[in-house]
Amino acid sequence: MTTVELLSPAKNVNCGIAAIDHGADAVYIGAPAFGARSAAANSIDDIAKLVEYAHAYFAKVYVALNTILFNHEIDKAVEIAHLVYNAGADALIIQDMGLLECNLPPIPLHASTQMHTTTVEKVSFLEHVGFSQVVLARELSLEQIQTIRKNTQVPLEVFIHGALCICYSGQCYMSAYATGRSGNRGECSQMCRHLYSIEGLPTEKNTQAFYLSPKDLSLQHHIGALIDAGVHSFKIEGRLKDEIYVKNCTAFYRKIIDYEISQRTHIQKSSHGAQTFTFTPDINKTFSRQFTDYYIQKKQNTIANFDTPKSQGEYIGRISKIQGKKICIETNVALRNGDGLCFFNSAGELSGVRVNSVTDNYIELTENVNVPIGTRIWRNLSVQFEKQVEQSNHCRYIEASIQFQENPQGYTVFITDEYGYEAFVERIIVKYPAVQVEKMKKSIQQQLSKTGQSNFKITHVSIDWHTPFFIQIAELNEARRLLIQQLQTVRLEAYVRIEKTIIPNAIPFPLNVPIDARLNVSNVYAQAFYKRHGIHITPQAFELQKDNSIPLMTTKYCIRFETGNCPKQNNNIIAAEPIHLKDNKHRYRVEFNCKRCEMLIFSETER
Repeated sequence: MTTVELLSPAKNVNCGIAAIDHGADAVYIGAPAFGARSAAANSIDDIAKLVEYAHAYFAKVYVALNTILFNHEIDKAVEIAHLVYNAGADALIIQDMGLLECNLPPIPLHASTQMHTTTVEKVSFLEHVGFSQVVLARELSLEQIQTIRKNTQVPLEVFIHGALCICYSGQCYMSAYATGRSGNRGECSQMCRHLYSIEGLPTEKNTQAFYLSPKDLSLQHHIGALIDAGVHSFKIEGRLKDEIYVKNCTAFYRKIIDYEISQRTHIQKSSHGAQTFTFTPDINKTFSRQFTDYYIQKKQNTIANFDTPKSQGEYIGRISKIQGKKICIETNVALRNGDGLCFFNSAGELSGVRVNSVTDNYIELTENVNVPIGTRIWRNLSVQFEKQVEQSNHCRYIEASIQFQENPQGYTVFITDEYGYEAFVERIIVKYPAVQVEKMKKSIQQQLSKTGQSNFKITHVSIDWHTPFFIQIAELNEARRLLIQQLQTVRLEAYVRIEKTIIPNAIPFPLNVPIDARLNVSNVYAQAFYKRHGIHITPQAFELQKDNSIPLMTTKYCIRFETGNCPKQNNNIIAAEPIHLKDNKHRYRVEFNCKRCEMLIFSETER
């Protein structure tokens, strides 16, 4: 039986628990240091707490240790790896190949998306040097993923939701160049979300826009095809997002994946349990910059949102009337007091306002809006929805049945969960005959069925006794508590954590990968790794020595294509000549490799 996993982000232990509750088969969380989101570090104690919670459902915890490392940081990173392993984590997500030269614990390694994995050759190489799972680049099409699957065996992980980097992950040096904050070091300053002016593009004269700001990814309509393509892990981006986002997105994709599993007899989820949601998951109601399916099917020109890099939320309609602070909106959406609305003002900027009250057809806002009738409007905060999601807790359960059986000294209660795990508790009591047998029987069934905030949902309680006897409610509650605790212990002891030790080899590094600063070699251990695999001269990482000969960004996204100026699509354009982008501090030259259908951004100081 083939398994698939829904992999959710965890900013902290509470977000991780929320993800597990709402259906995640695995979560990924930042290590105490050296994670690609430096603002989302976590203590070893918190990681251990999350591990215990996840393993109760046979769900996994992956720890991100995925920045490049300097020489003086290697020992600390290896120490963290051992601490994470001892805390029970199931895998380490890494970027720095130098770690493979170190004394790591026998914990599986996952190749981070920062490794820029786009080809069969690269995935095959990572598989053969010992990685247990590979995160593919977001830019790959379904056809490319299918080709990689046919030619490799290692489990493949694919992003299905969340923020996009406009550059190939791990190949962006724009932040390090412009601000000294390296994306490869977990400190990206999000240069792609800046406002830029553009020079040299006929259709974009004298305009400023967010030319490099992509919409957010959603592959909700491609989950089935990705399962059929052989993808094992379906990843939601968002280690900086809050619990509302994590709960909503996890629940949303859990329902889709469960449906696709139900259509395939050879597929099953990789963890235990099911969920009951008290809200209707809707990814439009939490943070989003509008959505794109990126390049999963074909190259398209609806990737960026030139208007804003901010969250717009769900589109609800157009303004039909304005009377000071009161407006009418042509919409079928029921608004509530406190809801947040947004719209583009006369300056073309996204502006927000709160709903003060709703009366009949009029919506009174907290301030005046000076926009024309017909202006489109979005809701980027639904108070009612957020309250519903916030209150959604302990919604995951494992079904179990209990058997109450009389014995000479008292009674024994047995419990069996839906996966066949069993436990029992024997209780010694003085047996006084029950005066009201049916009432006593009902009391036993009711008390043994109350599992509170445990992992279990009792679906059936059977009673086997010769002479019905009286049992106090407190006694039944204690028996149930011990029984649930015992089953939990049995399950945790039955959980098998996979271990794997890296055995060094000398398989050649792929020849189709540029041998320059883009290898991101920032320590002597990484140099030794590449030397063993045939690369004897390894240029230093950009973070150690700025190399303006390499692109600050290499992207599949193309401004010319996005704006209809692609020479392959428009016969009136002879060639894709360089254009320039400029923000409030720097000027960049943008070149085009039309043969590879890629865009490259350079520092203008190169030449």
